[in-house]
Amino acid sequence: MTDDITRDPLARAVLATLAHSRGPDDPLGSLAHTVLSGEADLRTAASMSWHGTALHAEFAEAMARRDAMAPEERAEFERQARLLHNAGDSAFPDSDGTAGPDRPEEERPQ
Repeated sequence: MTDDITRDPLARAVLATLAHSRGPDDPLGSLAHTVLSGEADLRTAASMSWHGTALHAEFAEAMARRDAMAPEERAEFERQARLLHNAGDSAFPDSDGTAGPDRPEEERPQ
């Protein structure tokens, strides 16, 4: 992953999903929008107390859920995460959260 997290396809897809599903009035939606818009990098956005507090709480909850998984379930979860990471941009043709499958290629963001 580069210093610019928005260049990583998986990270960009996660941020786009958060921005789209949570919206600007939600701390994680706002964090994602802030990073994707270039207003701030992830480190700066996460250091903003509203964003950072929400990010910490969600991360702690996700880790607790992961730790509670059965070993087989956790292995499958990690396998799928590796597949998504290795697939790169091809797995997320519309990772900006704005394009749909029927949107013409020339209209898709670059």
